[in-house]
Amino acid sequence: MWTDDFRKMSYMAITCHYVTPTFELKSKLLTTTCFPNHAKTGDNIRKELQQQLVTVLGFDASVMNNVVWVTDQGANVVAALRPYRHQACQDHLYNTVLRHALNTDELAEVVPEVAETLLAAKALVRYLKQSGLVSQLPRTVKQMAETRYSTVFLTLESIQSVHAELQELLQSRGESARLRDVSPDVLAFLVEFLRPFSDAQKELEGDKYPTLHLVVLWANKLKNHCQPDVADTPYQAVIRQRHLDWLMKKIQIQPLHKIAIFLWPKFNQLRMFTLAERTDIQQQVRIQINRFREGEDARRQEQSTQSGSGAVAAAGPAPKRRALAEFEDAWENVRVENEDTDEIQVYLSLNPTMEADGRDLLSWWKQHETTLPLLARLARMVFSVPASSTSSERAFSAAGRVIEERRTGLAPETVDAVLFLHDAK
Repeated sequence: MWTDDFRKMSYMAITCHYVTPTFELKSKLLTTTCFPNHAKTGDNIRKELQQQLVTVLGFDASVMNNVVWVTDQGANVVAALRPYRHQACQDHLYNTVLRHALNTDELAEVVPEVAETLLAAKALVRYLKQSGLVSQLPRTVKQMAETRYSTVFLTLESIQSVHAELQELLQSRGESARLRDVSPDVLAFLVEFLRPFSDAQKELEGDKYPTLHLVVLWANKLKNHCQPDVADTPYQAVIRQRHLDWLMKKIQIQPLHKIAIFLWPKFNQLRMFTLAERTDIQQQVRIQINRFREGEDARRQEQSTQSGSGAVAAAGPAPKRRALAEFEDAWENVRVENEDTDEIQVYLSLNPTMEADGRDLLSWWKQHETTLPLLARLARMVFSVPASSTSSERAFSAAGRVIEERRTGLAPETVDAVLFLHDAK
């Protein structure tokens, strides 16, 4: 959800992600609708979602239950989707971690040198932009966004990359004091410390390749990255610990994340989990593919019943039953083929070769669909779920360029149409 800067009208974007039968990942912006002039409560958001998907777009009413919703952790949005399957946007979770861990008011009390560097860096970039001095630098510097804490890294990195030129420029103008509170040591540490967070958010924001299987690895990488280091100075130790504390509070691995990494052939032994967790994950996979089989059996039974009734009518009376046939029905040996176990064991026995980042996952499953049909079907479902909701946010970035000062009279329907076409290009 987003509010435009000029008319203060609220919009809601719904993006659909899916994997085609040929194992291609697709995402489509379904609608960018103007939210009614009601309070943005959970009930009102849910009603508007149902209105747009069922009444306007013509989906079956069951669509609300048949998809996985990926959103930020806004209390009203979470309340709206509580009856349905919901995953928290990983990008927003990491943004929340950074927002709390880098809170300058709190840092000023425990590590004032870090707070001073962050505030001075922000003020410096603002001055360079407003004064036009940025044009005299070999590379531009980037402004911190108020709500996107991933931009803290981008700002600090951009200052570090032109630090020598910046120092010379400000000195020539008698303004060296503007750089005085940006400690070179603190700057260097923060850039290297925050880089993995930036890398994680960048990769988890992708919508051209599967991302859900990356959640487990990035969570572990960042928690390991924040572990205490004996070489740390006191302020560095504080920064690590603050980030670790917030990672532990906010980043929780959900069952769908675990199934996703099981379906990544390079990691299907699940060595990052305990034996009990591995058993549970495999059991969840078995339950899911058994549901697939039950659905297929029901369809076959229905088809058999329909064709069988026709065959009996054409063939005449049924053959005479043998005297002891009733015992065959009741007690004859039954061979139970544990197909899901067989398929899982076949999958675990394979020795896959694939790209390290798993971006060729869908190609791998396409190649193995004949051998592993049920797991391949599960892979299509799981890898259609994105790790973040940034696709809809990209629509709002485009909306900010559409609803500008000279185009404030655009009707909401026109905004929706323009953004739909922009997404479809």
